[in-house]
Amino acid sequence: MAKTELPPPSAGQAGSTAGATADGMTRAQRRVAARETRLPKNQPITRLREVDLLRFIAAAAVMLFHYTARLNPAWGADVTPASVFPQLSQFTRYGFLGVELFFLISGFVILMTAWGRKVGEFTIARFTRLFPAYVFAVIFTTIIVTAFSRIGNDPGPLQILTNMTLLQEPLGIASVDGVYWSLLVELKFYFLMACLVAFGVTYRRVVSFMGLWLIATVALQAAATQGQNIAFLDFFLFPRWSPYFIAGMAFYLIHKFGSNLVLWIMVFVTWIITLSTVTKEAAGAERIVGVPVNPVTMYAGITAIYLVMALVAVGGLRWMSWRRLTTLGILTYPLYLLHEWIGWVIIDRLHADFTPWQTLGITVASMIALAWLVAHFIEAPLSKTVRNALNRSLQQMRAEGR
Repeated sequence: MAKTELPPPSAGQAGSTAGATADGMTRAQRRVAARETRLPKNQPITRLREVDLLRFIAAAAVMLFHYTARLNPAWGADVTPASVFPQLSQFTRYGFLGVELFFLISGFVILMTAWGRKVGEFTIARFTRLFPAYVFAVIFTTIIVTAFSRIGNDPGPLQILTNMTLLQEPLGIASVDGVYWSLLVELKFYFLMACLVAFGVTYRRVVSFMGLWLIATVALQAAATQGQNIAFLDFFLFPRWSPYFIAGMAFYLIHKFGSNLVLWIMVFVTWIITLSTVTKEAAGAERIVGVPVNPVTMYAGITAIYLVMALVAVGGLRWMSWRRLTTLGILTYPLYLLHEWIGWVIIDRLHADFTPWQTLGITVASMIALAWLVAHFIEAPLSKTVRNALNRSLQQMRAEGR
């Protein structure tokens, strides 16, 4: 049996002799060791329904941001969404922070799914989670906007094919739908995690990985303030977004092993880093919503998503165990992929005949219904088919390599 690696003692445990056993381990450490030893290597992961709810809230926030705050042509020429929804947009103009929440959740969940897996298994699992639904979304969105859009976005064959690789941004080609940029960030995080999985995921290795990545993030952001950008490292380490992933990983370690001062310090440092960029990000947000974006509200929003993930980490939201939350979690990815341009096309077709609130309600309901259909009848069977095919290929390559 492989030796179980233990987390280092927390600040409260360090130096404590009263809680230590004869072999020098504290009782808390022995409980962790016993729990880890009892778990089978590929034990099914317990679904955290509170995380499903948070993912749906993040997707809904981004969707409402795109419909009621972000500048778009759907509500009519020279009509801004903020002028259509003056009260609602006071809140939804900050809906882009849903992406930051997604990145925090991703750091948490991807580390959870990587634990105990080999690099091939991890890669197949992430590929089949990301790409089948994404490729369908590219094709379906292209069909809808080509057939029904009166407000632009007419993707050509090269743009469509390049989008299917998720490499359109580094190749200088426009995305079919604006939300795709965040999937490239996720893909780069998967690559970094695959490198970690190749060495074997253990507590100490994860903490070391997080520490090195955090140091690199600080260094790259500091260099950027001096006008020095290292393009290769900026691309693969994405210092603008990495603090959220690092914090999410720290939250998962706290969830799995218990609180540790080093982990909370990492969370605190990443939080400070994210706050330090708020003024610049607020200015950027103002350009795409056309109305003032208050940095203080952004400070509060970022702090709130950190606090809610801290509650997840320490079990403070465990009472949210309603089964229907799983359904919301399943809807999240297709809803995020499909909502922007298809939603704008629906709004453009409806707003002349319905009130703004009716138009918004019909559009949101339509997108949730579409997400449900895609999740159940496209994403699930397609992902399963691709996963099974890749697993067979992996087994064949392993057999041929013996």
